[in-house]
Amino acid sequence: MQAWQDYTADLEGELARASARAWDTVAEVPVRAVWESILDARLTAEAARTAVVWVDLDDFKRVNDRHGHLAGDAVLRAVARRLEEAFGDRSPVVTRLGGDEFGVVTRDLDAERDLAGFVALMAEPIVLPHGRSVRVTASVGVASAAELPPGASREDVLRLADAGAYAQKASRGGEIRSAPSPRAREHDVVTAMEAAR
Repeated sequence: MQAWQDYTADLEGELARASARAWDTVAEVPVRAVWESILDARLTAEAARTAVVWVDLDDFKRVNDRHGHLAGDAVLRAVARRLEEAFGDRSPVVTRLGGDEFGVVTRDLDAERDLAGFVALMAEPIVLPHGRSVRVTASVGVASAAELPPGASREDVLRLADAGAYAQKASRGGEIRSAPSPRAREHDVVTAMEAAR
């Protein structure tokens, strides 16, 4: 009996450690490695239906500097929940890509409609632990695997989505806008792929 109890205690401990390694405890989302595995699986099984949304928060350091890191953590959690809500009917999987950047892998993305939903959610203030609230803006890039050349890798999709968020931050002051149409982005897709080679 004692041996069984020891075995189950060891197993429960190992499961807890494995779960901790797979979970971003700040934003309360899967860690990037788990998310990338999901993206890889979707690119293999249903590339034509798979898209990635890259979200880069604007001036996030200001939140930490002004309100403290607990407030910054609260903002990260709130943004993660808003991403899940905005893309809720697109089978979203959200991750924190690092720092103040998020990724969402989605299915059958309607960029204009779905990003409009995210815009509306981000317009609402985020309540901080001490009762104050802040508004946070973000720069967003979108990459649909269907728009990329056949055989595009996860890195190709992420690079294109990241480039879109970076370009938006540089040219629009971090304001969230709807993604351009696939036709308008064809040149950017090819250019990004060529630059990556």
